[in-house]
Amino acid sequence: MTRDERDEATGIQTWSLPVVWVGFQLLIMSILVVAGVFILVRTATGHAGPPLWFLALWFGALGWNIYWWLFRTAYRVELVGETLRWKAPFASGALPVSAITGAGRFLGTPATCVLRASGHRSLVLFTQLRTFDPMFTALNRLNPAVPSRR
Repeated sequence: MTRDERDEATGIQTWSLPVVWVGFQLLIMSILVVAGVFILVRTATGHAGPPLWFLALWFGALGWNIYWWLFRTAYRVELVGETLRWKAPFASGALPVSAITGAGRFLGTPATCVLRASGHRSLVLFTQLRTFDPMFTALNRLNPAVPSRR
């Protein structure tokens, strides 16, 4: 089962990004880490390089992106009963549908969706590649606080 489907036999609703998306995220983050280490080593060994503030900015931005894209942004979500199970490249979790208090956008970005939940971490999704509307509809049936579509 892939993408936005409902398995009638089990009643599980699934939303997922393409499998290559995870590989792409890992590739990009790996390139940025290697580039940062290369620049840091060259600068530390006395070669001409960027100023220290640039390196601090580089690694700060890299840490921010690694955290959000690899640990917090889900690439797969399954609605099993009244529990929303999610998977990110290096993290996973479960969120009771009854705890969801609303939906919005991450930092106002139209390509993202955030499911806010009381007492739980918010669930961040990258929805530019695949619509989340079928999952919204399924969640809305269980919890009216979730909009039926974005």
